[in-house]
Amino acid sequence: MDYKSVTLKVPQERFDLVVDRLFEEGALGTEVVEEGKEVLFKVYAPADFTIPQDLKMFIVSETELEERDWNSEWKKYYKPVKVSEKIWVVPSWEKGTFKEPEGAIVIYIYPGRGFGTGTHETTRLVMRFMEEILKPEVSFLDVGTGSGILSILAKKLGAGKVVACDIQEGVDEEVKRNAELSGVSGIEFVQGSVDRVNETFDVVVANIEKHLLTPLLGEIYRKTKETAIFSGILKSQREEFLKELERVGFKPVSERGEGEWIAFLCRK
Repeated sequence: MDYKSVTLKVPQERFDLVVDRLFEEGALGTEVVEEGKEVLFKVYAPADFTIPQDLKMFIVSETELEERDWNSEWKKYYKPVKVSEKIWVVPSWEKGTFKEPEGAIVIYIYPGRGFGTGTHETTRLVMRFMEEILKPEVSFLDVGTGSGILSILAKKLGAGKVVACDIQEGVDEEVKRNAELSGVSGIEFVQGSVDRVNETFDVVVANIEKHLLTPLLGEIYRKTKETAIFSGILKSQREEFLKELERVGFKPVSERGEGEWIAFLCRK
């Protein structure tokens, strides 16, 4: 197989989301060249890989490459992530070799098309809220589940009914694989957005970029019995998003940030 390298330069606050998006589209690995207010980095991918149209503005150059073991190359850049004192997210190929700390909650993820490897601030923010507020046997809905990481954590924290939904094709297989790797079962998957889910839930989470999340807030409100957690919001979008929450009826009771990102814990 032939391969290529694409060099891109993106704003630092968008770097992680752009990288996750590129992996979703079929990239095999990335390499940071220079960091600052902007990040210059290379993406390694099959020769027929195409940068999504909305990211083409960031392209600096493209180069054809010789064949090599890219499966090993991109693994160099994904390491275990300590989310909190108890929660770890670990790449699947380290299962059996990673020394699990005593009493730790360990989630094993194979990075695929679905967003959520634990490396991004937005994912970690939601996970920390979940660790604090989830009670045994609560019902839980994960909107835009991606890799299934939040649903898996919900199960590990003792949630009862857990439903994950996503519009992206093939995500159900990733959720199933990551759940099995992490030793949990019973996650129900719904192909489609939140409007395809029929029940209401004690806790609903959505880690989605604001422009995609805002149109879903009304439906998420209807599916929420008590608590919702939202992430994927830039700090610069805080005031605008708070107005959207108020418009549909959510009451923010806590917020926290990391890097350029912010997450909200809300009550109905």
